[in-house]
Amino acid sequence: MYLDKQIESYIYNTGHIIGKGSFGCVYRGIDQNNQKEVAIKVVKKAKLQGESYSLKALINEMTILKKLRSKNIVRLLDICESQSNYYLIQELCRQGDLKRILKQKQLEEQEAIRILHDILSGYQILLKNEIVHRDIKPANILNCNGIYKLGDFGLATQLQKQMMLNSRVGTPLYMSPQVQQNSNYSNKCDIWSIGILFYECLYGATPWFHEKSQKILKNIYEQPLSFPSTPFVSDISKSFIKKCLEINEEDRIDWIDIYNHNLFRQIPFKIQGCNPQLIVTKIRNIIKTRQLNINQLIQNSTQQKKLKISDLELFLQSIDQQFTSEDAEQVFDKLNHKNEDSIPFECLLLWFSQNDIISPQAQDNGSLLLTQNDQSIVNNLLNSLSIQIRLNSISIIEILKDLNVHDDEEITLSKFEQILFKIDTQLSRADIITFFRKINEENLKSIKKEEILKIFYEESELDDADHDDFSISPVHIPIQGPGQKLLSFKNLERLS
Repeated sequence: MYLDKQIESYIYNTGHIIGKGSFGCVYRGIDQNNQKEVAIKVVKKAKLQGESYSLKALINEMTILKKLRSKNIVRLLDICESQSNYYLIQELCRQGDLKRILKQKQLEEQEAIRILHDILSGYQILLKNEIVHRDIKPANILNCNGIYKLGDFGLATQLQKQMMLNSRVGTPLYMSPQVQQNSNYSNKCDIWSIGILFYECLYGATPWFHEKSQKILKNIYEQPLSFPSTPFVSDISKSFIKKCLEINEEDRIDWIDIYNHNLFRQIPFKIQGCNPQLIVTKIRNIIKTRQLNINQLIQNSTQQKKLKISDLELFLQSIDQQFTSEDAEQVFDKLNHKNEDSIPFECLLLWFSQNDIISPQAQDNGSLLLTQNDQSIVNNLLNSLSIQIRLNSISIIEILKDLNVHDDEEITLSKFEQILFKIDTQLSRADIITFFRKINEENLKSIKKEEILKIFYEESELDDADHDDFSISPVHIPIQGPGQKLLSFKNLERLS
């Protein structure tokens, strides 16, 4: 007999099961506060008794999901607790998981590439936080109205720089050889899993299969990777899979090469998870290059005592239209020490002051070196070039390398033209000269490689030492009684 149940404002029917796991079920439910459908993962405490690793995995999943924000990662909305269960309230992905979809139909190659693109878009946030998923497989990829999302972070962990992992966790069909052998491995273990998953999306089966995991490993070493003759799959997709499925980690494709792979030339990646320190650097460069009066922008905005994420996004876009909602979220999270829905404007000003964006003398130091019309030309040109760089995944570092621009070399107008034409061949020479003159005036008649990189804020050249450390540590979860909020949930984000 099916029963209606309620935990706090969430109700669900025990007959509406949308998934099952080792420690409980996932139900379709409703948040009575807004009448929106949710997924309610019910984890039975009895199943966790004596399973310290499982409890740690649950805490791990809650902590990581609350930390990560991306449209391609399943969102954790709330956590509740009763005498018998823990409840993870998540966004509902109505179309189910990729495993179910692959059982129902054969995917076209372009659809498989789009799914892969969604998965990798979500994975960018994991890379930023140095998190390894360790269980990427079709059952953990959820479809929410055509958007595919990474889910189930119970086996995820943080990978500090220069650190290797050696725990044998995951699903054998999708485990890299290093994980299966308990050898040292890095976040490239997820690249292997992505290669297996993409192969399965294209061909409906994994490249190596056996019911016993040790036999799968034997097959990997003894049976070379092969591709069926049908369905037809392009050479570029096959090449991507081969690079992901190199047995030795050092031979396997790197993450940076994945995001720059020609497989995604029609749908380049939008950079997500931008480090707040990078945003600071961008703002400083914009102020310098465009003679932006940041104090005036601040004065125009100070009537707002509190800033929500949407307010912060508007303020950042008043500095430069290229700033995104993801950028605003990163800054907001950095400054939101009290975990509220808004931050005092003074917090933003203090952060600007600490990072040398504003100072008491800032208003007195800005002597315009170009006419207002020239300055407008420079601003428009910078916006146009920034868009071209984003849309076409252009690397300024690679352009300078191709043109043999050395660190101490003084860049001439001719060389400057070559650099800009590599970004956009339709530029006007008059605009280029105005731009060149602007930079010359800023740098006392001398332009060098470092200045070019600063202008276009080449991310790979910027210092990311200010990244947030993120680590998982055990947390005691006290029993609060039926329908009580999990008190330790408020402290999850302070684990970092």
